[in-house]
Amino acid sequence: MGGLHPARCIALASGTLTPLISLHSELATSFPHRVSPNHVIPHDRVWIGTLLGDAAGQLRYNAAGVDSPRARSALGAAILRVCAAVPHGVLCFLPSYSLLDKLVKDWRETGVWAEMNQLKNVFCERRHGGDHEETMDDFYQTVGTEKGALLFAIYRGKVSEGMDFKDHQARAVICVGVPYPNTYDTAVSAKMEYNNKYMKERSLLNGSEWLRVQAYRALNQAAGRCVRHRGDWGAVLLADARYQLPYYTEHLSSWIRRFLGNNHHTYESLVSSPNGLAAFIQAR
Repeated sequence: MGGLHPARCIALASGTLTPLISLHSELATSFPHRVSPNHVIPHDRVWIGTLLGDAAGQLRYNAAGVDSPRARSALGAAILRVCAAVPHGVLCFLPSYSLLDKLVKDWRETGVWAEMNQLKNVFCERRHGGDHEETMDDFYQTVGTEKGALLFAIYRGKVSEGMDFKDHQARAVICVGVPYPNTYDTAVSAKMEYNNKYMKERSLLNGSEWLRVQAYRALNQAAGRCVRHRGDWGAVLLADARYQLPYYTEHLSSWIRRFLGNNHHTYESLVSSPNGLAAFIQAR
């Protein structure tokens, strides 16, 4: 950015710059004017809520939480409810391919996977480019049918960044957990060490706060797959009890926070409450 500093005006524009907290220090550039406007979508065309857990209590889909058979079972049951209520396309974002593999294995053994395939044509994002294109072609061919389609994808993967899912291609997006980058990744750990070392000298965020910002940038990217133009409509379900706490919502995009409010749900109220997902879908 240093070579651009003599310019009279530099404008950065993107739907996914949020959270902005690290932008100035990372680019070593001051941006005195910052605008984070509301979404153009009307209030009655978007539903955003959280799923706190099941009848047995609240659930957190962090590293420890996803190892719980109860958590995996509850997530499968919630996805089934969403698929039963929502027409056409449903996207479900997960933190990693390893978790996706674990869930699919679990759900095949318990019969949940078969139930999902009865409700929707089910697809999983592939690790490799050629396989990915084939999967997406199949998804696009089936998502507009009466049965519709369910696509499992990974935060920071091919589906979450740069792909457009408008209208019936994504009437609901399920975001599972808080997608922190993998701290065992050498690049991630080195970046955290760098920030901690030069935090004061270069006005950088400390390593853990930088990690949190990256998590929410990925989350905002995924949630934004849902509504792509003013006439579109859709729902975003944040599946994790942590989203009822201010610490876990302050870095969400402003439009997501505005629509979310206090719309927190149990497994039951998701389909029975006047403010629930099922009521919104019926109204649309």
